[in-house]
Amino acid sequence: MTACRVLLPVCILILIITAILAGCIKPPESSSSGSSGSSGESSWFSGGKKRTSGGGGGNEGSGGGAGSSAGSSPTETNLMAPATPFPTGTSLPATSSYTRLPDPTPEVPEYVAIFHNTLAFKQNKTAYTYTLERPPLVIEMCIRPNMTTRTIWYESRLGSAEEKTETITTISPTTWLEVTVRDQASGTIVAQEGFARLYGVEIAKKLTIRSSGTYLIEFAGNDLSSEIRIRVPRTANQTGMPPGNMSCGNFPV
Repeated sequence: MTACRVLLPVCILILIITAILAGCIKPPESSSSGSSGSSGESSWFSGGKKRTSGGGGGNEGSGGGAGSSAGSSPTETNLMAPATPFPTGTSLPATSSYTRLPDPTPEVPEYVAIFHNTLAFKQNKTAYTYTLERPPLVIEMCIRPNMTTRTIWYESRLGSAEEKTETITTISPTTWLEVTVRDQASGTIVAQEGFARLYGVEIAKKLTIRSSGTYLIEFAGNDLSSEIRIRVPRTANQTGMPPGNMSCGNFPV
């Protein structure tokens, strides 16, 4: 009887403790709250929704980046084509090799002179025509302008005032030369070169025509003389004499 009186309070105490502990356990959430699971989660590679680490159910991001409320069905986006992973340990195929051939050396044509003469200019113009079948046509000129000499007087500023004179030789201010290449049929100017006026005063000038056609070549000038050579590549129809040397030196090919 005494043992029953002792065990009864102990059993009541165990029941009380069990009830208290049972009240601390949170009941499971319903399936509509969006709990994680294999049926509610989408793959990272499919662009579906992924639960964030925040508490209280958190925000869920869709593949397009817009937030969606809890309980909505995930939207899957996958623009990637399925493929088989590259097998590890597979040896790569040997890359093909080739030998680069040297660049071909450009062919230098054999030139012939179709005109080589010295012309004097005193406000006059002369012209020639030629049908070019195989370009280029090269016009080279060695220009000898008329020179003028004048004596100037000046007073020295060093020490005592002393009158001095100096002789200066310059190109005549009326000297100029211009070569104009025209299409013979239309008269359209194809190219121009010259000396003085709108052009430089280098005594060696060169003009190259790189298209076939029939051309009118005009020379005009004043107060100078010019050695002129016109050369073209030799062909069956474009023949001439061997190009001679120019008085102002050899021009590059």
